Amino acid sequence: MSSSSSSSRRAFLRTLGQLGLLGGPVAAARPAFTLGLAGLGAMAAQSSSAVQLDRPYRALVCLFMNGGNDAHNWLVPLDSAEHAAYTRARGDLALPAITLLEIASRRQEAGRRFGLARELQPLSTWYGRGRCAFVANVGPLTQPTTLADVQAGRGLPAKLYSHNDQQATWQSLQPEGIARIGWGGRIADLLASANQNTVLTTISASGQAIFLNGSGVQPYQIDPDGLVDVRALQSGAWLHGSAGAQARLEALLRSNGSTDLQAEHARVTRRALDTAAQLRGALAGTPELPLGAVTLTDGSRLDLAKDPLARQLRMVARLIAAAPALGLRRQVFMVSIGGFDTHAQQAARHPLLGARVAHAVDAFLNGLQGLGRLDDVLLFSASDFGRTLTSNGSGSDHGWGGHHFVAGGGIRGGDILGRFPTVALGTGTDVGSGRLLPTTSLTEYAASLGRWMGLSPSELLTVLPGLERFATTGPDLGGS
Repeated sequence: MSSSSSSSRRAFLRTLGQLGLLGGPVAAARPAFTLGLAGLGAMAAQSSSAVQLDRPYRALVCLFMNGGNDAHNWLVPLDSAEHAAYTRARGDLALPAITLLEIASRRQEAGRRFGLARELQPLSTWYGRGRCAFVANVGPLTQPTTLADVQAGRGLPAKLYSHNDQQATWQSLQPEGIARIGWGGRIADLLASANQNTVLTTISASGQAIFLNGSGVQPYQIDPDGLVDVRALQSGAWLHGSAGAQARLEALLRSNGSTDLQAEHARVTRRALDTAAQLRGALAGTPELPLGAVTLTDGSRLDLAKDPLARQLRMVARLIAAAPALGLRRQVFMVSIGGFDTHAQQAARHPLLGARVAHAVDAFLNGLQGLGRLDDVLLFSASDFGRTLTSNGSGSDHGWGGHHFVAGGGIRGGDILGRFPTVALGTGTDVGSGRLLPTTSLTEYAASLGRWMGLSPSELLTVLPGLERFATTGPDLGGS
Protein backbone atom coordinates (compact mmCIF):
# COMPACT_ATOMS: atom_id res chain seq x y z
CA MET A 1 0.00 0.00 0.00
CA SER A 2 1.37 3.41 -0.93
CA SER A 3 2.09 5.98 1.76
CA SER A 4 -0.55 8.32 0.30
CA SER A 5 -3.27 5.68 0.30
CA SER A 6 -2.26 4.60 3.81
CA SER A 7 -2.52 8.20 4.99
CA SER A 8 -5.88 8.55 3.27
CA ARG A 9 -7.12 5.38 4.92
CA ARG A 10 -6.09 6.66 8.35
CA ALA A 11 -7.94 9.92 7.69
CA PHE A 12 -10.99 7.93 6.59
CA LEU A 13 -10.91 5.88 9.81
CA ARG A 14 -10.61 9.04 11.89
CA THR A 15 -13.67 10.41 10.09
CA LEU A 16 -15.65 7.28 10.89
CA GLY A 17 -14.45 7.52 14.46
CA GLN A 18 -15.77 11.08 14.69
CA LEU A 19 -19.14 9.81 13.53
CA GLY A 20 -19.12 7.09 16.17
CA LEU A 21 -19.02 4.28 13.58
CA LEU A 22 -15.95 2.56 14.93
CA GLY A 23 -15.20 0.98 18.28
CA GLY A 24 -11.83 0.88 19.96
CA PRO A 25 -9.27 3.67 20.26
CA VAL A 26 -10.35 5.57 17.15
CA ALA A 27 -13.88 6.05 18.45
CA ALA A 28 -12.54 6.75 21.92
CA ALA A 29 -10.57 9.76 20.75
CA ARG A 30 -12.22 13.11 21.48
CA PRO A 31 -14.31 14.06 18.43
CA ALA A 32 -15.23 17.49 17.19
CA PHE A 33 -18.84 16.60 17.84
CA THR A 34 -20.32 13.59 19.65
CA LEU A 35 -23.87 12.48 20.27
CA GLY A 36 -24.82 9.73 22.70
CA LEU A 37 -27.10 7.04 21.27
CA ALA A 38 -29.07 6.56 24.46
CA GLY A 39 -29.13 10.29 25.13
CA LEU A 40 -30.71 11.11 21.80
CA GLY A 41 -33.39 8.49 22.25
CA ALA A 42 -34.22 9.89 25.66
CA MET A 43 -34.29 13.46 24.39
CA ALA A 44 -36.77 12.55 21.69
CA ALA A 45 -39.14 11.26 24.35
CA GLN A 46 -38.69 14.19 26.72
CA SER A 47 -41.80 15.65 28.31
CA SER A 48 -42.49 19.39 28.33
CA SER A 49 -40.87 21.46 31.03
CA ALA A 50 -42.95 23.45 33.47
CA VAL A 51 -40.21 26.07 33.82
CA GLN A 52 -41.46 29.57 33.17
CA LEU A 53 -39.37 31.23 30.46
CA ASP A 54 -39.47 34.83 31.63
CA ARG A 55 -36.77 35.89 29.15
CA PRO A 56 -36.20 34.95 25.50
CA TYR A 57 -32.77 33.47 26.12
CA ARG A 58 -30.45 32.50 28.96
CA ALA A 59 -27.16 30.62 29.05
CA LEU A 60 -25.02 29.34 31.89
CA VAL A 61 -21.28 28.92 31.25
CA CYS A 62 -19.08 26.82 33.56
CA LEU A 63 -15.40 27.78 33.54
CA PHE A 64 -13.61 24.87 35.19
CA MET A 65 -10.03 25.38 36.42
CA ASN A 66 -8.46 21.93 36.55
CA GLY A 67 -5.95 21.24 39.30
CA GLY A 68 -7.37 23.24 42.20
CA ASN A 69 -7.06 27.03 42.09
CA ASP A 70 -5.33 28.86 44.93
CA ALA A 71 -7.96 31.59 45.17
CA HIS A 72 -6.54 32.67 48.55
CA ASN A 73 -4.16 34.68 46.36
CA TRP A 74 -6.92 35.99 44.12
CA LEU A 75 -9.17 37.58 46.73
CA VAL A 76 -7.20 38.82 49.73
CA PRO A 77 -8.15 40.66 52.96
CA LEU A 78 -6.69 44.17 52.98
CA ASP A 79 -7.59 45.54 56.42
CA SER A 80 -4.35 45.63 58.40
CA ALA A 81 -5.05 43.01 61.08
CA GLU A 82 -6.57 40.52 58.63
CA HIS A 83 -3.82 41.02 56.05
CA ALA A 84 -1.21 40.47 58.76
CA ALA A 85 -2.88 37.17 59.71
CA TYR A 86 -3.04 36.22 56.03
CA THR A 87 0.68 36.98 55.66
CA ARG A 88 1.61 34.86 58.68
CA ALA A 89 -0.42 31.94 57.33
CA ARG A 90 0.81 32.16 53.75
CA GLY A 91 4.47 32.84 54.42
CA ASP A 92 6.41 33.13 51.17
CA LEU A 93 3.17 32.87 49.14
CA ALA A 94 1.66 36.06 50.63
CA LEU A 95 0.98 39.00 48.33
CA PRO A 96 2.01 42.43 49.69
CA ALA A 97 -0.96 44.72 50.29
CA ILE A 98 0.56 47.41 48.08
CA THR A 99 0.29 45.14 45.02
CA LEU A 100 -3.45 44.44 45.40
CA LEU A 101 -6.35 46.13 43.59
CA GLU A 102 -8.80 47.27 46.25
CA ILE A 103 -12.47 46.45 45.61
CA ALA A 104 -15.60 47.49 47.46
CA SER A 105 -17.80 45.08 49.41
CA ARG A 106 -21.13 46.05 50.92
CA ARG A 107 -22.21 42.67 52.26
CA GLN A 108 -19.19 41.84 54.42
CA GLU A 109 -18.67 43.11 57.96
CA ALA A 110 -18.28 46.86 58.41
CA GLY A 111 -14.68 47.96 58.18
CA ARG A 112 -13.55 44.99 56.09
CA ARG A 113 -11.39 45.75 53.04
CA PHE A 114 -10.43 43.43 50.21
CA GLY A 115 -8.14 43.38 47.22
CA LEU A 116 -7.69 41.36 44.04
CA ALA A 117 -4.40 40.10 42.67
CA ARG A 118 -3.18 42.63 40.13
CA GLU A 119 -3.27 40.11 37.26
CA LEU A 120 -7.06 40.02 37.69
CA GLN A 121 -7.35 43.68 36.67
CA PRO A 122 -9.88 42.90 33.88
CA LEU A 123 -12.15 41.19 36.42
CA SER A 124 -11.68 44.16 38.75
CA THR A 125 -12.98 46.43 35.98
CA TRP A 126 -16.11 44.30 35.45
CA TYR A 127 -16.54 44.11 39.23
CA GLY A 128 -16.51 47.90 39.40
CA ARG A 129 -19.17 48.03 36.68
CA GLY A 130 -21.40 45.70 38.70
CA ARG A 131 -20.99 42.86 36.19
CA CYS A 132 -18.81 40.57 38.31
CA ALA A 133 -19.08 39.30 41.88
CA PHE A 134 -17.09 36.93 44.07
CA VAL A 135 -18.57 34.15 46.18
CA ALA A 136 -16.42 33.50 49.24
CA ASN A 137 -15.07 30.15 50.39
CA VAL A 138 -17.15 27.67 48.39
CA GLY A 139 -16.73 23.90 48.62
CA PRO A 140 -18.64 20.62 48.80
CA LEU A 141 -20.59 19.85 51.97
CA THR A 142 -23.22 17.18 52.56
CA GLN A 143 -24.82 19.21 55.37
CA PRO A 144 -24.00 22.23 57.56
CA THR A 145 -20.64 21.24 59.05
CA THR A 146 -18.52 22.46 61.97
CA LEU A 147 -14.87 21.95 62.84
CA ALA A 148 -16.00 19.44 65.49
CA ASP A 149 -17.82 17.47 62.79
CA VAL A 150 -14.66 17.39 60.69
CA GLN A 151 -12.54 16.25 63.63
CA ALA A 152 -15.06 13.49 64.38
CA GLY A 153 -15.42 12.54 60.71
CA ARG A 154 -19.18 13.15 60.74
CA GLY A 155 -21.06 13.65 57.48
CA LEU A 156 -18.10 14.66 55.34
CA PRO A 157 -18.01 14.59 51.53
CA ALA A 158 -16.33 11.50 50.12
CA LYS A 159 -12.68 11.53 49.07
CA LEU A 160 -11.77 15.11 49.87
CA TYR A 161 -8.48 16.39 48.39
CA SER A 162 -8.50 13.86 45.50
CA HIS A 163 -8.34 15.51 42.06
CA ASN A 164 -10.52 13.06 40.13
CA ASP A 165 -13.08 12.66 42.88
CA GLN A 166 -13.40 16.34 43.63
CA GLN A 167 -13.63 17.26 39.95
CA ALA A 168 -16.50 14.78 39.72
CA THR A 169 -18.04 16.11 42.94
CA TRP A 170 -17.91 19.71 41.75
CA GLN A 171 -19.57 18.71 38.49
CA SER A 172 -22.13 16.20 39.79
CA LEU A 173 -22.17 16.39 43.62
CA GLN A 174 -20.86 12.79 43.67
CA PRO A 175 -17.31 11.37 43.59
CA GLU A 176 -15.72 9.58 40.65
CA GLY A 177 -17.12 6.11 40.03
CA ILE A 178 -20.57 7.11 41.26
CA ALA A 179 -21.02 10.29 39.25
CA ARG A 180 -22.94 9.81 36.02
CA ILE A 181 -25.16 12.88 35.75
CA GLY A 182 -24.05 16.46 36.35
CA TRP A 183 -26.07 19.22 37.93
CA GLY A 184 -25.65 21.31 34.77
CA GLY A 185 -27.22 18.45 32.86
CA ARG A 186 -30.05 18.21 35.39
CA ILE A 187 -30.79 21.91 34.92
CA ALA A 188 -30.74 21.39 31.17
CA ASP A 189 -33.11 18.40 31.43
CA LEU A 190 -35.77 20.74 32.82
CA LEU A 191 -35.16 23.44 30.21
CA ALA A 192 -34.49 21.47 27.01
CA SER A 193 -38.10 21.44 25.80
CA ALA A 194 -37.83 25.20 25.26
CA ASN A 195 -35.42 24.51 22.40
CA GLN A 196 -36.32 23.51 18.86
CA ASN A 197 -33.20 21.33 18.72
CA THR A 198 -32.63 19.72 22.12
CA VAL A 199 -29.31 18.26 20.94
CA LEU A 200 -27.75 21.71 21.37
CA THR A 201 -29.02 22.33 24.91
CA THR A 202 -25.66 21.45 26.50
CA ILE A 203 -22.41 22.11 24.64
CA SER A 204 -18.82 21.48 25.69
CA ALA A 205 -15.91 23.29 24.08
CA SER A 206 -13.42 21.35 26.21
CA GLY A 207 -14.16 17.65 25.71
CA GLN A 208 -16.30 15.25 27.70
CA ALA A 209 -17.75 16.70 30.91
CA ILE A 210 -19.88 15.01 33.56
CA PHE A 211 -21.27 18.44 34.43
CA LEU A 212 -23.28 18.52 31.19
CA ASN A 213 -24.63 14.95 31.32
CA GLY A 214 -28.35 14.77 32.05
CA SER A 215 -30.95 12.04 32.16
CA GLY A 216 -32.21 13.24 28.80
CA VAL A 217 -29.62 15.66 27.44
CA GLN A 218 -26.10 14.70 26.45
CA PRO A 219 -23.33 17.21 25.73
CA TYR A 220 -22.67 18.17 22.15
CA GLN A 221 -18.91 18.58 21.77
CA ILE A 222 -17.45 21.24 19.54
CA ASP A 223 -13.89 22.22 18.72
CA PRO A 224 -12.83 25.70 19.95
CA ASP A 225 -12.13 26.68 16.35
CA GLY A 226 -15.41 25.34 14.95
CA LEU A 227 -16.86 22.21 13.46
CA VAL A 228 -14.55 19.85 11.64
CA ASP A 229 -15.83 19.13 8.15
CA VAL A 230 -16.32 15.50 7.16
CA ARG A 231 -14.66 16.20 3.86
CA ALA A 232 -15.68 12.94 2.23
CA LEU A 233 -19.32 14.03 2.56
CA GLN A 234 -18.89 17.52 1.14
CA SER A 235 -20.33 18.33 -2.26
CA GLY A 236 -17.99 17.26 -5.06
CA ALA A 237 -15.68 15.38 -2.71
CA TRP A 238 -13.61 12.43 -3.87
CA LEU A 239 -12.95 9.55 -1.47
CA HIS A 240 -9.98 7.25 -2.12
CA GLY A 241 -9.77 8.64 -5.65
CA SER A 242 -13.40 7.88 -6.45
CA ALA A 243 -16.35 10.24 -6.71
CA GLY A 244 -18.68 7.27 -6.40
CA ALA A 245 -17.19 6.28 -3.05
CA GLN A 246 -18.43 9.54 -1.55
CA ALA A 247 -22.01 8.72 -2.54
CA ARG A 248 -21.65 5.16 -1.24
CA LEU A 249 -20.34 6.43 2.12
CA GLU A 250 -23.23 8.85 2.56
CA ALA A 251 -25.72 6.15 1.58
CA LEU A 252 -24.10 3.79 4.10
CA LEU A 253 -24.24 6.35 6.88
CA ARG A 254 -27.88 7.18 6.20
CA SER A 255 -29.15 3.64 5.57
CA ASN A 256 -31.26 1.95 8.23
CA GLY A 257 -29.44 -1.39 8.09
CA SER A 258 -31.07 -4.74 8.78
CA THR A 259 -31.49 -4.66 12.58
CA ASP A 260 -33.13 -2.34 15.08
CA LEU A 261 -29.73 -1.39 16.49
CA GLN A 262 -28.39 -0.52 13.04
CA ALA A 263 -31.51 1.52 12.32
CA GLU A 264 -31.15 3.45 15.57
CA HIS A 265 -27.45 4.00 14.94
CA ALA A 266 -28.24 5.30 11.46
CA ARG A 267 -30.89 7.63 12.87
CA VAL A 268 -28.41 9.02 15.37
CA THR A 269 -25.76 9.44 12.67
CA ARG A 270 -28.20 11.26 10.40
CA ARG A 271 -29.19 13.54 13.25
CA ALA A 272 -25.53 14.22 14.04
CA LEU A 273 -24.79 15.12 10.43
CA ASP A 274 -27.93 17.22 10.07
CA THR A 275 -27.30 19.06 13.36
CA ALA A 276 -23.70 19.75 12.36
CA ALA A 277 -24.91 21.15 9.04
CA GLN A 278 -27.47 23.39 10.78
CA LEU A 279 -24.90 24.58 13.28
CA ARG A 280 -22.32 25.25 10.58
CA GLY A 281 -24.83 27.34 8.66
CA ALA A 282 -25.85 29.31 11.75
CA LEU A 283 -22.24 29.98 12.75
CA ALA A 284 -21.51 31.28 9.26
CA GLY A 285 -23.88 34.15 10.02
CA THR A 286 -22.18 35.20 13.26
CA PRO A 287 -19.27 37.63 13.78
CA GLU A 288 -15.78 36.12 13.92
CA LEU A 289 -14.98 37.96 17.21
CA PRO A 290 -11.22 38.31 16.60
CA LEU A 291 -8.88 37.93 19.57
CA GLY A 292 -5.86 40.19 20.02
CA ALA A 293 -2.76 40.31 22.19
CA VAL A 294 -2.66 41.99 25.61
CA THR A 295 0.17 43.27 27.78
CA LEU A 296 0.28 41.70 31.24
CA THR A 297 1.28 43.39 34.48
CA ASP A 298 4.81 41.96 34.24
CA GLY A 299 5.24 43.49 30.78
CA SER A 300 4.93 40.21 28.88
CA ARG A 301 2.47 39.72 26.03
CA LEU A 302 -0.40 37.22 25.94
CA ASP A 303 -1.74 36.34 22.50
CA LEU A 304 -5.37 35.46 23.14
CA ALA A 305 -5.74 34.09 19.61
CA LYS A 306 -3.40 31.28 20.66
CA ASP A 307 -4.84 30.81 24.15
CA PRO A 308 -7.04 27.68 24.44
CA LEU A 309 -9.42 29.17 27.03
CA ALA A 310 -9.92 32.41 25.10
CA ARG A 311 -10.64 30.40 21.95
CA GLN A 312 -13.13 28.18 23.78
CA LEU A 313 -14.97 31.21 25.12
CA ARG A 314 -14.96 32.88 21.71
CA MET A 315 -16.68 29.81 20.27
CA VAL A 316 -19.25 29.88 23.08
CA ALA A 317 -19.97 33.55 22.32
CA ARG A 318 -20.48 32.71 18.65
CA LEU A 319 -22.79 29.82 19.56
CA ILE A 320 -24.81 32.19 21.73
CA ALA A 321 -25.01 34.62 18.81
CA ALA A 322 -26.28 31.76 16.63
CA ALA A 323 -28.93 30.64 19.13
CA PRO A 324 -31.91 32.58 17.67
CA ALA A 325 -31.32 31.12 14.20
CA LEU A 326 -31.32 27.64 15.74
CA GLY A 327 -34.44 28.15 17.85
CA LEU A 328 -32.55 27.88 21.15
CA ARG A 329 -33.79 29.59 24.32
CA ARG A 330 -31.90 27.87 27.15
CA GLN A 331 -28.35 26.48 27.03
CA VAL A 332 -25.58 25.30 29.35
CA PHE A 333 -21.93 25.40 28.24
CA MET A 334 -18.59 24.27 29.62
CA VAL A 335 -15.04 25.48 29.02
CA SER A 336 -11.89 24.64 30.95
CA ILE A 337 -8.27 25.52 31.60
CA GLY A 338 -5.59 23.37 33.25
CA GLY A 339 -2.40 23.92 35.20
CA PHE A 340 -3.75 24.94 38.62
CA ASP A 341 -2.14 22.14 40.66
CA THR A 342 0.54 24.51 41.94
CA HIS A 343 2.54 22.36 44.36
CA ALA A 344 5.72 23.90 42.95
CA GLN A 345 6.83 27.23 41.47
CA GLN A 346 3.50 28.83 42.37
CA ALA A 347 4.89 32.36 42.52
CA ALA A 348 5.92 32.11 38.86
CA ARG A 349 3.04 30.00 37.51
CA HIS A 350 -0.08 31.18 39.29
CA PRO A 351 -0.11 34.85 38.20
CA LEU A 352 0.03 33.84 34.53
CA LEU A 353 -2.89 31.44 35.02
CA GLY A 354 -4.89 34.21 36.66
CA ALA A 355 -4.07 36.59 33.82
CA ARG A 356 -5.14 34.02 31.24
CA VAL A 357 -8.48 33.53 32.99
CA ALA A 358 -9.09 37.25 33.52
CA HIS A 359 -8.25 38.31 29.97
CA ALA A 360 -10.13 35.41 28.37
CA VAL A 361 -13.24 36.25 30.42
CA ASP A 362 -12.79 39.94 29.60
CA ALA A 363 -12.70 39.18 25.86
CA PHE A 364 -15.77 36.96 26.26
CA LEU A 365 -17.79 39.59 28.12
CA ASN A 366 -16.77 42.30 25.67
CA GLY A 367 -17.81 40.04 22.81
CA LEU A 368 -21.20 39.38 24.40
CA GLN A 369 -21.67 43.09 25.02
CA GLY A 370 -20.95 43.82 21.37
CA LEU A 371 -23.51 41.20 20.39
CA GLY A 372 -26.10 42.67 22.78
CA ARG A 373 -26.20 39.41 24.76
CA LEU A 374 -24.34 40.26 27.97
CA ASP A 375 -27.46 40.28 30.16
CA ASP A 376 -28.47 36.86 28.81
CA VAL A 377 -25.37 34.97 29.96
CA LEU A 378 -23.88 34.09 33.33
CA LEU A 379 -20.36 32.67 33.57
CA PHE A 380 -19.20 31.08 36.81
CA SER A 381 -15.91 29.59 37.96
CA ALA A 382 -15.33 26.13 39.42
CA SER A 383 -12.28 24.07 40.37
CA ASP A 384 -11.29 20.78 42.04
CA PHE A 385 -10.83 22.43 45.44
CA GLY A 386 -9.15 25.35 47.16
CA ARG A 387 -5.63 25.02 48.48
CA THR A 388 -3.81 25.16 51.78
CA LEU A 389 -3.01 28.53 53.28
CA THR A 390 0.37 27.16 54.31
CA SER A 391 3.27 27.00 51.89
CA ASN A 392 5.19 23.81 51.20
CA GLY A 393 8.24 25.90 50.32
CA SER A 394 7.42 26.27 46.64
CA GLY A 395 3.64 26.20 46.37
CA SER A 396 0.46 25.12 48.13
CA ASP A 397 -1.20 21.74 48.55
CA HIS A 398 -4.72 20.37 48.13
CA GLY A 399 -7.30 22.18 50.23
CA TRP A 400 -11.08 22.45 50.52
CA GLY A 401 -12.91 25.78 50.37
CA GLY A 402 -11.95 28.42 47.81
CA HIS A 403 -13.29 31.68 46.39
CA HIS A 404 -15.09 31.80 43.04
CA PHE A 405 -16.51 34.44 40.73
CA VAL A 406 -19.57 34.97 38.56
CA ALA A 407 -19.74 37.45 35.69
CA GLY A 408 -22.31 38.83 33.25
CA GLY A 409 -25.98 38.14 33.45
CA GLY A 410 -27.38 41.40 34.78
CA ILE A 411 -26.33 40.24 38.25
CA ARG A 412 -26.00 42.33 41.38
CA GLY A 413 -22.25 42.50 41.01
CA GLY A 414 -19.59 44.61 42.62
CA ASP A 415 -19.78 42.65 45.85
CA ILE A 416 -18.44 39.64 47.75
CA LEU A 417 -21.25 37.19 48.45
CA GLY A 418 -21.35 34.60 51.21
CA ARG A 419 -19.36 34.74 54.44
CA PHE A 420 -15.69 35.56 53.99
CA PRO A 421 -13.62 33.44 56.41
CA THR A 422 -10.79 34.55 58.63
CA VAL A 423 -7.73 33.80 56.53
CA ALA A 424 -5.51 32.55 59.33
CA LEU A 425 -4.30 29.36 60.95
CA GLY A 426 -5.92 27.81 64.01
CA THR A 427 -9.40 29.28 63.48
CA GLY A 428 -12.79 27.57 63.52
CA THR A 429 -12.62 27.14 59.76
CA ASP A 430 -9.05 25.76 59.63
CA VAL A 431 -9.32 21.97 59.42
CA GLY A 432 -5.52 21.59 59.20
CA SER A 433 -2.63 23.27 57.37
CA GLY A 434 -4.94 26.14 56.46
CA ARG A 435 -7.44 23.96 54.62
CA LEU A 436 -10.58 26.04 55.02
CA LEU A 437 -13.95 24.55 55.89
CA PRO A 438 -16.34 26.01 53.30
CA THR A 439 -18.72 28.71 54.50
CA THR A 440 -20.87 28.40 51.35
CA SER A 441 -21.64 24.87 50.19
CA LEU A 442 -21.23 23.88 46.56
CA THR A 443 -24.90 22.84 46.67
CA GLU A 444 -25.94 26.38 47.64
CA TYR A 445 -23.65 27.87 44.98
CA ALA A 446 -25.27 25.62 42.36
CA ALA A 447 -28.73 26.59 43.63
CA SER A 448 -27.93 30.27 43.09
CA LEU A 449 -26.99 29.52 39.49
CA GLY A 450 -30.05 27.34 38.92
CA ARG A 451 -32.28 30.07 40.31
CA TRP A 452 -30.71 32.56 37.89
CA MET A 453 -31.63 30.15 35.08
CA GLY A 454 -35.25 30.34 36.21
CA LEU A 455 -35.75 27.17 38.25
CA SER A 456 -38.36 27.22 40.99
CA PRO A 457 -37.60 26.19 44.61
CA SER A 458 -39.15 22.76 44.03
CA GLU A 459 -37.16 22.28 40.82
CA LEU A 460 -33.95 23.22 42.62
CA LEU A 461 -34.64 20.46 45.16
CA THR A 462 -34.98 18.00 42.27
CA VAL A 463 -31.80 19.14 40.55
CA LEU A 464 -29.72 19.36 43.75
CA PRO A 465 -30.30 16.44 46.13
CA GLY A 466 -29.44 17.49 49.68
CA LEU A 467 -30.27 21.16 49.19
CA GLU A 468 -33.04 20.81 51.77
CA ARG A 469 -30.40 20.28 54.48
CA PHE A 470 -29.12 23.84 54.13
CA ALA A 471 -30.74 26.95 55.56
CA THR A 472 -30.47 28.92 52.31
CA THR A 473 -30.65 28.30 48.57
CA GLY A 474 -27.40 30.17 48.09
CA PRO A 475 -26.38 33.80 47.64
CA ASP A 476 -28.76 36.04 45.73
CA LEU A 477 -27.08 36.79 42.42
CA GLY A 478 -29.93 38.95 41.16
CA GLY A 479 -30.94 38.95 37.53
CA SER A 480 -33.70 36.38 38.07
